[in-house]
Amino acid sequence: MSLIQLHHIHFTYPSGFEALNDVHFDLQKGEKLALMGANGSGKSSLLLLLAGVLKPQSGEYRIEGEQFRYCRKWRNKLCRQIGYVFQDPDVQVVSTHVQEDVAFGLRNMGLKEPEVNRRVDQYLELCGIAGLKERAIHTLSYGQKKQVALAGVLAMEPQVIMLDEPFAWLDYRQSQRLHKVLNQLADQGKTLIISTHSSDFASRWADSIMVMKEGQLRFNGHPEALFSDDQVVDQLDIAPLMVEVEKVV
Repeated sequence: MSLIQLHHIHFTYPSGFEALNDVHFDLQKGEKLALMGANGSGKSSLLLLLAGVLKPQSGEYRIEGEQFRYCRKWRNKLCRQIGYVFQDPDVQVVSTHVQEDVAFGLRNMGLKEPEVNRRVDQYLELCGIAGLKERAIHTLSYGQKKQVALAGVLAMEPQVIMLDEPFAWLDYRQSQRLHKVLNQLADQGKTLIISTHSSDFASRWADSIMVMKEGQLRFNGHPEALFSDDQVVDQLDIAPLMVEVEKVV
């Protein structure tokens, strides 16, 4: 059975902009999915819908076969199943200090303080920012804030982890750490969805690629099937491969 299923999803913002038009796909447990498309193609709207933030005007959203219901009970349940790391950490980081921010979601889950403290230390270490534990958020760089936001989501140990342009604003060392974290999560059987403009990263890393254009899902398949046809790549408004690279395992 698929972990996540979308059937004929339509979503239009109050302004009248149609962000998602008849989107449907199945996502398997443990899959590494790259979500691609030009700015405004519907990628972020799709991630927000999967996170339970946006409610479609029509269509079905199913998790492990059960239809998602847009109520407090189901949203609380979703927080334990799906973690979403926003592109902009300033909309996600809510506390004044690093330790408190990573602990925020854990305390909302009702975990006891010893478990909260254990997870805070574990995931700050995993993300390579244990040394920032006592730091005030306002003293951090933008890239460091992104790492804190990631640690906070991972600490809740969701099945599915979604990241919107996670490599943007990271320096070389931070990017290398993120690559390592993604590999560890994949080895643990986590399901990963990454929104990216990098064709080279998507071709190396992903099991499958979805390409959005004008609110529609225009491609859903294996990276080789996408990047072997330059005409299709151009029509979908994504960048061609810059270098020939081997797939990361």
